[in-house]
Amino acid sequence: MQKKVNFNFWKSLNIIWENFVKKLLSNPNELQVWQKVDRQGNIYWQAYDPVTGKSFSSGSQTDVCMWIEQLYRY
Repeated sequence: MQKKVNFNFWKSLNIIWENFVKKLLSNPNELQVWQKVDRQGNIYWQAYDPVTGKSFSSGSQTDVCMWIEQLYRY
């Protein structure tokens, strides 16, 4: 039991560190796309364009790609 708790702690710490480094190195004006999982275990995609302030969310990766294409087409 102790090894599992120890492993989960280091795994969580590693995820936090990776997210911190990604934020530190990312361009604040760059389009952001990420995947999330809700409480029911459903996977969905979110996208945010800090330049326009627009965001989009969908369960379909294809829908998010189409939104991005439309966003930059006009």
